[in-house]
Amino acid sequence: MKRLTAGAAAILLAAAQVTPAWATIDNTVTVNADGPSGAIPPVTATENVDVQDDAPLISLVKTHTFAPGGDLNNNGLVDPGDTVRFSYVATNTGNVTLANVVASDTVFQGTGTAPTIVVPVTFTDGGQPGGSSDPVTGDGDWDQLGPGDSITYTGDYTVVAGDLVISGNADNDLDTTGQVAGNYNPGTGNVVVTATDAEPVPLNVAPSLTVSKVASPDTNVPAGTVVTYTYTVTNDGTVPLTNVTLSDNVTAGSGADPVPTFASWTTQNGSTVAGNTLTLFNPGAVAVFTGQYTVTQSDVDTLQ
Repeated sequence: MKRLTAGAAAILLAAAQVTPAWATIDNTVTVNADGPSGAIPPVTATENVDVQDDAPLISLVKTHTFAPGGDLNNNGLVDPGDTVRFSYVATNTGNVTLANVVASDTVFQGTGTAPTIVVPVTFTDGGQPGGSSDPVTGDGDWDQLGPGDSITYTGDYTVVAGDLVISGNADNDLDTTGQVAGNYNPGTGNVVVTATDAEPVPLNVAPSLTVSKVASPDTNVPAGTVVTYTYTVTNDGTVPLTNVTLSDNVTAGSGADPVPTFASWTTQNGSTVAGNTLTLFNPGAVAVFTGQYTVTQSDVDTLQ
């Protein structure tokens, strides 16, 4: 093992004992006085005060609610057409002033137009030394955020029908994650600090169908009469349905089962049909089918 010379060891020891200039408050007091024969040599004393180590940190809390008037049907559930307002609360949790604080979304599962995040115009004073301000407005960030202070960004998003049928979205949530980033000592060994917060938005995913059935004629029907059934099917849920088919089974009667056949759309809403299958049945769509049954003599003989 190589040994240091006494001189080299002394240099290293001195270097280890030196406190960097930026980590201390240095001042020297000088005392001057006059003696019987005039001024005496001044005396001095120097003191170094160690300041707290810099610790740049930032935190983020992302939440959501309805934007004003955003719950179109006032049901308290997030439906297509509703507008959600996201809030991104960024707090300087460190002990140094941060610059150029900006919020963004690192994950946004929505299929509509992503929210435009609005930079705040005021800050919340956390009561610690150090100021916050945004003298350069319109540049997309908050210019100076002092320790303990908070700012709140906002962004609105209008939910679209495609959000309710995102592939693999088993939890029926619109998944989002916000991020906030700030800079410490820009241009002089800049340090970037970031924080993220996930905020899922529960969507009103509610598949539902209704069907009504009317027969004509349906009173005092003789044998040999063809009864026509009209079936009205409605998608009264919130999500599109696929491969919708109808069947009609005779539970009292001796004739053949009616075969429901697609007849028309009352409301199509972009829905599609192939043969007698509704291949795509969108919310609010209404489809009409018809089927026939021939009354038999056995029906008249036995269904009394």
